[in-house]
Amino acid sequence: MQKLRLFVFRKGVSEFIDNLNRLLSSSMTARYLRNLFKVFFFYLVLFALCREIFLLYFAAQVLPNGAGIFLLSLYKAIPLDISTAGYLTFLPLILLLLANFFAARFWMSVLRGYLFFTSFICALLAMAEIGVYREVHVKLYFNLLTHVLHFSELISSISLTLLFTVLGLIGLLSYFSMRLLNRLFTHDVSPAKLTLKSVSGLLLAFVTVGTLLVLGCRGGLQPIPINEGEVYFSNNQCVNDATVNPLWSIVHSYIEQRHVLDGNLYQAMPDTEANEIVDKLFTVEKDTTIHLFKVAHPNVCVLILESWSADLIASLGGYHGLTPNFEKLVSQGYLFTKIKPAGHVSDQGVPAILSGYPALPIGSAINQPGKQVNLANINNQFSQAGYYSSFFFGGQLIYGNIKTYIYRNKFDRVTEGQDLPSSYPAGRLGIHDSIMLGVWRDSMNTYRQPFLSSLFTLSTHSPYDEPAPRAVDSGGLYQPYLNSAVYSDRQLGKFFEDAKKEKWYDSTIFILVADHSHGTPMEHPYESPEFYHIPLLFYGGALKEEFRGVKNDRLGSQTDIASTLLHQLGYASTPYRWSKNLMNPYTQQFAFYTFDLGFGFVDTSGVVIWNHRFPTQDRNSGKTEEDKKTLFKKGAAMLQVLMNDFLSK
Repeated sequence: MQKLRLFVFRKGVSEFIDNLNRLLSSSMTARYLRNLFKVFFFYLVLFALCREIFLLYFAAQVLPNGAGIFLLSLYKAIPLDISTAGYLTFLPLILLLLANFFAARFWMSVLRGYLFFTSFICALLAMAEIGVYREVHVKLYFNLLTHVLHFSELISSISLTLLFTVLGLIGLLSYFSMRLLNRLFTHDVSPAKLTLKSVSGLLLAFVTVGTLLVLGCRGGLQPIPINEGEVYFSNNQCVNDATVNPLWSIVHSYIEQRHVLDGNLYQAMPDTEANEIVDKLFTVEKDTTIHLFKVAHPNVCVLILESWSADLIASLGGYHGLTPNFEKLVSQGYLFTKIKPAGHVSDQGVPAILSGYPALPIGSAINQPGKQVNLANINNQFSQAGYYSSFFFGGQLIYGNIKTYIYRNKFDRVTEGQDLPSSYPAGRLGIHDSIMLGVWRDSMNTYRQPFLSSLFTLSTHSPYDEPAPRAVDSGGLYQPYLNSAVYSDRQLGKFFEDAKKEKWYDSTIFILVADHSHGTPMEHPYESPEFYHIPLLFYGGALKEEFRGVKNDRLGSQTDIASTLLHQLGYASTPYRWSKNLMNPYTQQFAFYTFDLGFGFVDTSGVVIWNHRFPTQDRNSGKTEEDKKTLFKKGAAMLQVLMNDFLSK
């Protein structure tokens, strides 16, 4: 095997292919597998070449990371490249099988045409991405592709030098692809005499390779399918963007955006009327703030509690005795009792907390990196103020594209489960809260102050395999969730006992908030405001004494954290259009949340719930028909303006 490796190294790719042909048997099955390998190999080589051209073009931006970044990017890109090549190889899998049975010359011609066409598309997208990136510093996602396809707009928006450079590179890559294809497929497949053994072998190879391709496409057997975050590894965004396969990102962004390609599905009124309603909701009679902190520039720790429903907490009307440690924190913290999450999944909750951006009824804004790049993030203001920043998660941040979102917003340190020792106790989704809270606490001892740090817990997420004995014997289907909450609560208690001993504690504010809610034995209807109820607690040594143990009953949203926090510190909150200051007594009380194809809107006059699938089954608690109409208009206007804002990004 070592001799073969040396031979390959010396003779190069061309002779490697010739040698592989000789090494493999000439049987129909072996020939079928050999040709499939050639197809897969062709795509991987093409992807690698496109990536290196991109990095070379932007060498000035990537060389500060060292020349080794060119090879490291190739290595890190392998998972997405395999996924992309897997999708592209499904049709050749069928064409090559047909060629072994009949009309070999015809099917091989179709195969060559398909390979050249797809290689041209790959080259076109990869090189067009250079032009786009040069102008707007963003990868070529689907919404940008629609602009690139308008040739007159393209000509007027980039220089002729750049245009001809891109066209020239496309031509060179197309020529290279044609030469490589001619080299790989020098002979047609001539059908041999079919026997039961040969047919069985071909079908077995077809099923086996097809299964492997499916696994390659999704990135393996892990619970979360692959996405862009899998290949992010650098604080240099240009390097990360080069590592993400352009064809994969284009198709992924199209899938994420397919529900809104035809415009705003939630157009309920003229835009001028909707904008006027929304502007009034966020209008503040007097810009003032009640200051909670006794330190001008405290350390800020955002503790995002996975799936914590208000039902878990007695102080919020939930079960008594389930989370006693959180109740201890409430007795010494500042609790907001009427907070709604933005949506129902983590990739909606995280940007709602850190960017003050509402959830979409069709998914998440951060699942489309082309949109994600335009979201504000509190780390921008904190970084400008000299804060060191970090983000911790015991699992895989690729879920919902959170990893891409965190890296794009330039947190100084990003740590997830795979970055920590494999000896740490872990469940199916990642490292347990007991370990991660300790890792988080220890990391703060190494930071310069002030710092902004966030930990996203995971033990209260299914499959609820926390390392603890069962503490709750009731709850039916929700029993595992309730037990995980008991475990997580115990770990919070231990964490804060230890944190109080640290030097940085007296200068630190903790913001404890759920990413979204969860079902409980209370069985609140899924779309109801009772279901969409989560904790929000300010706690820590930097909280003024007079606010400890105080509860704030004003109605608000998870999206309001950004503006509230920034006002506390005297930083600008202008970029956070959808976030309001909860500590301003003049701020209007309302909360807006979305679920799949619908929304809920709550204010002091009532609640309206609307579902696009069942518009005749609205819930509206307005006392009069006029009240009901007003409530619906407020919620519908919020959704309409939000979708217009999202589509325009």
